[in-house]
Amino acid sequence: MFGFGFITRYLDRKKKAVNNKVRNITLRAMLAAYQGSIFWMSVVTVFWISLFLYVAFYTAYMPSLVYTRPVHMQYKPCYNDKGLCDYPSAHVRLPTKGSLMMVGQKYQMLIKLDLPESPVNERVGMFMVCARLADKHGQLISSSCRSARLRYVSTILRTVRTVLMAPLFLSGIAEEKQFMELEMYTEFVEDQLHPITDVHFEVLNHDVQIYSASMTVLARLSGLRYLMFHWPILSACVGIGTNLLFAIAVFALSWRHLCGSEVCANEKNDSITFGLMGRQDSSLDDSLEESSNSSDNGSIEDNSMKIKNSGFTVSDIMIAEQ
Repeated sequence: MFGFGFITRYLDRKKKAVNNKVRNITLRAMLAAYQGSIFWMSVVTVFWISLFLYVAFYTAYMPSLVYTRPVHMQYKPCYNDKGLCDYPSAHVRLPTKGSLMMVGQKYQMLIKLDLPESPVNERVGMFMVCARLADKHGQLISSSCRSARLRYVSTILRTVRTVLMAPLFLSGIAEEKQFMELEMYTEFVEDQLHPITDVHFEVLNHDVQIYSASMTVLARLSGLRYLMFHWPILSACVGIGTNLLFAIAVFALSWRHLCGSEVCANEKNDSITFGLMGRQDSSLDDSLEESSNSSDNGSIEDNSMKIKNSGFTVSDIMIAEQ
């Protein structure tokens, strides 16, 4: 019986030790999984925040690269004679929702004219095209004029070209006309106090003939805007990486504040205290089991000696038994 009881107690101690180890491993695994999930969720959140910040910065910082509007020329006809009584002119209204031009950004303004190669335009020769920029109150901000004329084509060259291009001219695929592009402004910078809302064009000639016209505003990029437009992938990697570094730094400081050295030290001390209490409880259980075995054999003095050797008093055992 003594041997069987000893084996039973030994197996019980081993079972308790295994249960404690399994419980500790389970708690550590759950804690690691919780911390890992929080960490990876934070990493994903930081990445998306960095991407959103770069997209918002790109949208706010990059200007509209190209803006094109048709220009409809108007004039007053003469009732007594054929021709125009005033110069052909047009008024272009820029978008009112937000300013088309960014402050400090340089812009290039072009006007494209579609002119027929007619004898009238050949006789006109040079003519002037002017542009006037005004704010919403009608105040003149800037004006610019450019001279233009049809490109010269000799009679022989025109005859040869007409013969060769006759099938295309007859089918309507090609026409006898020229496209003319005039640069009204090379590096125009808008005034913040007087944003441009209206553009007025005027052709200073009564006899010039025009098929159609259009206005184009181009942003002349430089510096960071030039890099962001011509190297978008590299700029995106650098911008998102910079945002990630900043966000990770903030996240690391926050994590250290939430789980700093003091908190970790307290957790470590709590775990050590818990382990010591578990060891004392196991020692007390062993002492109680040995004392009960000795009482069965009728040896009370040996039990007292064993209890003294274990480091516990009789009052502690009585409290444990209660």
